[in-house]
Amino acid sequence: MNNILKSIALIIALIGHSSLCVAQEKGEYNEWLSVTAAMNWSSGLLTAEGFGVAPEGKREQVGALLACRAAVADAQRNLLEATKGVKVTVETSIKRLAAEYDTVKSAVEGTVRGAAILEREMVDSITCKVVMGIFVGDDLTKSVYQKSIVENNSAAVLWDAFWDNSFLASLNVSNFSLISSAVAQEMPVEDIFSNEFERLDQRVSKLETSILTITPELAQARVEDQPSGLIIDVRGQRFTPSMTPELRKPNGEVIYPSAQDKQSLIASGKLLSLFSRSLEFAMNHPVVGDKPLLIKAGVVNGQPSNISLNKQNAERLGALAGTSFFESPKIIIVLD
Repeated sequence: MNNILKSIALIIALIGHSSLCVAQEKGEYNEWLSVTAAMNWSSGLLTAEGFGVAPEGKREQVGALLACRAAVADAQRNLLEATKGVKVTVETSIKRLAAEYDTVKSAVEGTVRGAAILEREMVDSITCKVVMGIFVGDDLTKSVYQKSIVENNSAAVLWDAFWDNSFLASLNVSNFSLISSAVAQEMPVEDIFSNEFERLDQRVSKLETSILTITPELAQARVEDQPSGLIIDVRGQRFTPSMTPELRKPNGEVIYPSAQDKQSLIASGKLLSLFSRSLEFAMNHPVVGDKPLLIKAGVVNGQPSNISLNKQNAERLGALAGTSFFESPKIIIVLD
């Protein structure tokens, strides 16, 4: 009979608390990962509830202590499962990366072990409830983003190897448009490519020098003209938040994040972007500063966590990508 009463008390506590978890600051975007855990994409705070019931035959003070200890253990289990459920992309969650990479697994476990108790209360004389939380950042984001960079770099290496071995090997030098057939027959293949590429390299170097020569005055002007942050409005586009949203040109080329951006973001230990349900909330968020750039954008077809820019916005953000603008996270995406 006592066990039945305890079960009823626990169910009542869960039902009574569910309405409290719904309360949130206006404009914040919360995603429920389970019935007891939610991800606040506006701050990066991941929280989970835990409940515990006091053992029978214990004094009230001792029973309350043991109930809360059980609640902490329950919250930690829920928090671990919730952390694994956070989306890295629409198709991939942290759980998958943790299964593939020991560094990600260790980061997840270490982050959960360091969770803070945000709330603790005795719902009744035998039932304790705690809320524990972690920020999705630091070692966790570093490990996730590092794996993303490693995968991209590996793909680049494979492509370079293919280009060097397959393309150049199959190229008919005698038909090379920059070299006459007579010259091609007289010169070794290595000398032909060496001479032509050397000339091309010299021309490119001169062009780069003229483009990259920036006076101190021009550099300062560029910094002063830069917005303090970026707000992207994708409301009405069925956008899905994740840890790695991409900003793409109309042709699909990725503007942000580039490999260079990710390296700086790894060092920062922060998310690539935050998310909000309110434009007003985003405009007043400290991460975008006091003069953010606001643009409207769509979603890449079939990739609901990636953003498609029109030509004008792509050119504008492409110009910012050539500066230090994207070296630190300062983006908020506004969605429904």
